[in-house]
Amino acid sequence: MKLEIIGTNSAFAKDGPTTSLMVWDNDGKGILLDCGYPIFQYLGKLGYLDKIKAVLLSHTHQDHCGSAVTLAEYAFQVLGRPLMIGGVKWDKLLKLCDGDDYPEKVRLTDGSFIVESWEVPHAKGMECRALLVNDKVLFSGDTAVSLLNTPQAEKARIIIHGAHLKGTPNLVAVSKLGDAPAEIRTKTWLIHYLPANYEQMAAAAQKYGLAGVVRPGMVFDDL
Repeated sequence: MKLEIIGTNSAFAKDGPTTSLMVWDNDGKGILLDCGYPIFQYLGKLGYLDKIKAVLLSHTHQDHCGSAVTLAEYAFQVLGRPLMIGGVKWDKLLKLCDGDDYPEKVRLTDGSFIVESWEVPHAKGMECRALLVNDKVLFSGDTAVSLLNTPQAEKARIIIHGAHLKGTPNLVAVSKLGDAPAEIRTKTWLIHYLPANYEQMAAAAQKYGLAGVVRPGMVFDDL
């Protein structure tokens, strides 16, 4: 199993893909973690559209789910199959597709991926979830709290954690991640930032003993 970083941008970046990750199995099939508004085009350029087994959403802000309906439509109309769905509830999104003719949601039941998810605080009134794939890849999406002191963080081999340089009511500050044990921090990578803030994020990651800041195209093999 391996992890590929598709996009890293936060909501108000002027160009480039928003936060999105692909977890690949040994057969070359993948699941997509988050699917923001420009991601469909990037997946097409990479040749990945027919390789996605499922898409999991951390929450339904547009920079995390904006391409999800298009991807579901593509799987249904072009590939002739429903898209496996997980993470937060998709009911409202699927109503934007083909109405009653759209296939019902399909669980990830083929056994290649086992996904654990649990609710985390982010935006008031919105369901937001953290995702753990095969006890190896922990993805926070957006969250107002650190996930580094959880049992899931202990189990994971790599952690991709959204954070903010200074923190906001909805986004945890990088400094809060520094409270975790060293063995957790050294496998934690930061994501979800404006490209102009990369150097500051990298400096903050180093200051607090984190692994670093991910960039599009990075691949983590043999997880």
